[in-house]
Amino acid sequence: DYERIYLRPASVEQAGRVIDLLRALVDHLVDHPGALPADALEGGADDAGSPAVIHAAVRYVGGMTDRFACRSGVRLLGWSEDRLPVGLGLD
Repeated sequence: DYERIYLRPASVEQAGRVIDLLRALVDHLVDHPGALPADALEGGADDAGSPAVIHAAVRYVGGMTDRFACRSGVRLLGWSEDRLPVGLGLD
C-alpha cells in the first residue's frame, strides 16, 4: 500500500513541487531578508546570507501553511499557479 500511495509518479511529482517551492522561498528570503516580517529576525541582524537570516528564513518558511506558502511563491517568486503543488488553491 505504501508504494501504491506514496511512490506512485503523481505523488513523487507533487512532493518534488513542494520541495522546490520551500527551497526557493528559503533561498529568496536568505537573499532578501527585507521580505521577512520584522519580528522574524532575532536581534535585528539582517545581513543577506548571514547565519541569523538563514535561521530566520528556515523558521519562517517552516511555519507557513500550505496555502500561504503557495501564495508566497506567486507573490515573492513570481511563480505561476501551474508550477505550484496541485490541489491547494490560493483562495
